[in-house]
Amino acid sequence: MHGRFPARTRYHLASMHDIQPIPRRILRNEAAPVCKVGASVTEHRLRNGMRILLAERHGDPVAANVLFYRVGSRNETEREAGVSHFLEHMMFKGSRRFGKGEVDRLTTELGGQNNAFTGYDHTAYWFEFASDRWEHALDIEADRMQSLTLDSSEFDAERAVVLEELAMGEDDPWRHLSRPIETLLFSHHPYGRPIIGFSETLGGMTPESMRDYHRRFYHPANATLVVSGDIRPRPALKAIRDRFGSLEAGVPYEQADCFRRNSPEPRGEVRVTASWDDAAHRLIMAWPTVKCATLEDYVCDLILAVLTSGRMSRMYRRLVLKEGLATSVSGANDARVEAGAFWLYAEAAQGVEPAALERAIDEELVKLAQDRVAPEELKRAKAIMHAADAFDGEAVSDVAEELGEWAVDADWHMAFDGGKQHDRITAEKLRKTAAEYLRHDRRIVGWCHPKD
Repeated sequence: MHGRFPARTRYHLASMHDIQPIPRRILRNEAAPVCKVGASVTEHRLRNGMRILLAERHGDPVAANVLFYRVGSRNETEREAGVSHFLEHMMFKGSRRFGKGEVDRLTTELGGQNNAFTGYDHTAYWFEFASDRWEHALDIEADRMQSLTLDSSEFDAERAVVLEELAMGEDDPWRHLSRPIETLLFSHHPYGRPIIGFSETLGGMTPESMRDYHRRFYHPANATLVVSGDIRPRPALKAIRDRFGSLEAGVPYEQADCFRRNSPEPRGEVRVTASWDDAAHRLIMAWPTVKCATLEDYVCDLILAVLTSGRMSRMYRRLVLKEGLATSVSGANDARVEAGAFWLYAEAAQGVEPAALERAIDEELVKLAQDRVAPEELKRAKAIMHAADAFDGEAVSDVAEELGEWAVDADWHMAFDGGKQHDRITAEKLRKTAAEYLRHDRRIVGWCHPKD
């Protein structure tokens, strides 16, 4: 099954178990490197604007090929809601050279793996093969970039699959509660809509409307190809240039993208109530925060680690271990390209009054905003983030995904310096950021209670 979400779009640490883009440059046809990190990663540009990142990592004879497009649900109009994810499905249903089922059949026959994911800010398609076979992925990607079939019968059949996926996603109490909260957080912005879309918008899509969306965004000038693993840069570049170098650049991003309004700053606390057919009381708190790759984004990583990461975190230690108010507590720093949010989740222990759990969380938030964290606590939070940022031992596909996500969302160099960014943050900066963003008058509080 082709997944909807990338491996890492945000830090989500559970106790339960203005960035400048790289300038667009037109280089000679051979695609010369323009920057390096150490000796392992090089960046190149084809004349048609396609960006290439090569991460040479010798060891296991494996290579991953991940093609990112700078398009996600953020780029959809209201009528197009869900088209990026639906198109992800259709990319495996036939192109000029590779008919229905051929991509999966060839991948299996060659002993490889493939997958895809759709996010708010980008979509990606990845393959992993033995290093003497990875170029087959280039043939597939080049063909479906320029010659996607979108057969009407396959379109209708896959729409039914997506609608079933949508229905299955509704059968989850946390999602049932989080969706109206997300809509409020990102009002007037596509971030407030689910990536998968709605039954009404999915039902109104046609092969022609999807083909137009594909034409607008799925072309070389809007693509970043990352190849990681046991490769040699010079022959790898030639193989990529041979498949993609002659393709037309495509529609400029600024022309293809839709207009979006920023969400207004919150004015007072908003409360949401839902119900579910079980005995649990579930709580979500959410605050609008900052764009990804800003200093405050890194600070929010550390705030999250202090509050919810591991048995030594403040909220787990108090809510679960000491006072028995909750059975679980977790959180997420959800920073995206155009906006962000900070989330806290908790489930009340049996017999605990929801108000008591909420009151205890509020007390911990006040402490964080008023008092600096102790040096050892800050050190622990930074160590947690260092571990999350570590590259050593990661699969080549993980490295390719990490580089590609940073490349299309901000700057790929930042995939290597998260530790440096976290290290420069002081206890006072953490306190001030918590006091500024995690205020009662900026938050949405949602409770999902048992049905009567």
